[in-house]
Amino acid sequence: MKKCKKVLPPPGRDQIKRASKDVAWEYVAMLGSALEIARGSWDGFCAPVNHFVQEAFLAHVRNLAEFFREGVREFKRAKAPPPRRQDNIYAVDFCLSVGWQSKPFDRNTKLIRAINKTLSHPTYSRDPVSQGYVRFEGYEHVHGTVKLMRQTWADFMKSVRPEFVQPQCHEDIHYWLIEHTKEWRVKFMDLENNFEALATQHANAKDSKWKLNQTPDGLV
Repeated sequence: MKKCKKVLPPPGRDQIKRASKDVAWEYVAMLGSALEIARGSWDGFCAPVNHFVQEAFLAHVRNLAEFFREGVREFKRAKAPPPRRQDNIYAVDFCLSVGWQSKPFDRNTKLIRAINKTLSHPTYSRDPVSQGYVRFEGYEHVHGTVKLMRQTWADFMKSVRPEFVQPQCHEDIHYWLIEHTKEWRVKFMDLENNFEALATQHANAKDSKWKLNQTPDGLV
């Protein structure tokens, strides 16, 4: 007989506060790897480094997508962090309400399917002639994906309970966004603008393949 997987209780307040560090890391790592993709396209990163950087970017996008997607339906019913079968951190754990759109991160979207096919075990649907073929092309889809994540993050931060965004507390999300990047050559406050500037330069360059505001699912 197949055993049912144990359901874990919702996280406590202190657990959620400490999780701010990991949540902030996923966001800055997504932005940082996106900036490296844009910089590499400009400076001419060679294979395989360009592929490694894109895979790092996609891994953090997928982590954030799961963060924004999981537990939303249960939270809307209970108005509280839901139980779960794994100890994953959910965006709703931090929030008073769901102010962001989770639909762009559904498992059946082209974005998530393309990421899963790129990062998971080799599959036949990576073949362009396959019926289930989906793709993530960096120069076409990075800018739009970052834009989608930035919009979602901003809406998430507006939904966070005040107790989890207290500037005087060294465990809040804002603190960790800055702390994680204090040794980086581009700090958190400049990551988004620097990426946007480089992506726009690429898109405006003659004969460039770069596109703005697009994901595998279309325009953002």
